[in-house]
Amino acid sequence: MKFRQKIVLFLVIVVVDLILCGVTLRMWKGEDGEKDFKGDVYHKRNEEGNESGVQENRKDRNVMSRESDMVREKETDMRKYVALTFDDGPNSRYTKPLLDGLREREIRASFFLVGECIDGKEDLVKQMAEDGHLIGVHCMTHKDLTKEPLSDAKKEICETGEKIRAVTGVMPEYVRPPYGSWNAKLEEAVDMIPVFWDVDSIDWRLKNTEKVTAKVLKDTEDGDIILMHDEFRTSVEAALRIIDNLTAKGYTFVTVDELMVD
Repeated sequence: MKFRQKIVLFLVIVVVDLILCGVTLRMWKGEDGEKDFKGDVYHKRNEEGNESGVQENRKDRNVMSRESDMVREKETDMRKYVALTFDDGPNSRYTKPLLDGLREREIRASFFLVGECIDGKEDLVKQMAEDGHLIGVHCMTHKDLTKEPLSDAKKEICETGEKIRAVTGVMPEYVRPPYGSWNAKLEEAVDMIPVFWDVDSIDWRLKNTEKVTAKVLKDTEDGDIILMHDEFRTSVEAALRIIDNLTAKGYTFVTVDELMVD
């Protein structure tokens, strides 16, 4: 009897244990499984939502960036550039009012100086430098360099450059050869960049403010270099009128180095 009781008790204990284990197993699967599933769904939704948002934000930023770039390119394309240049100075009577007119309009120009004209007018050269104008060489005595021995032609250029450096502290990088006369020998011998022109105002011949102004306005196009001289009253008056007219037409005035960058 005692033996049977022990067996029955043992079986009861086993059955109870099995039942309890089954209940615990179902509870464990249900809780953990549901949490993991919900977690996966949450992360997927969250990742999809974030990625979608990031992509949309990136797309918006890219579109805005492209549109901004297009606007900037369009604005750049619409801008017209021109360089105003003056030879044969500095002049004791007319360079000063020209510089003052340029300063008033916040315009920078390019000046190609004659070496023998610098003496006694160093203050004008200093003002050119201070106002951001480009200062280049136009030779010492305004000779046709191609008709001179190479050594003399080089001396004409270098001595003028040294005169300018003595005043500004900077050796010029650009030279405007008188009459536009230049050749391969000079190109090799001189470490400066020659600058020519697209529009000749022939102000030295016309000596008439209205005629010079009209000629330049008629001939000037985007990217042109305009040749003038700061040794005539009519040239100075015409130059300031030209600036006002071309500015009103959307032109931006730059120095020749800026125009020659491309």
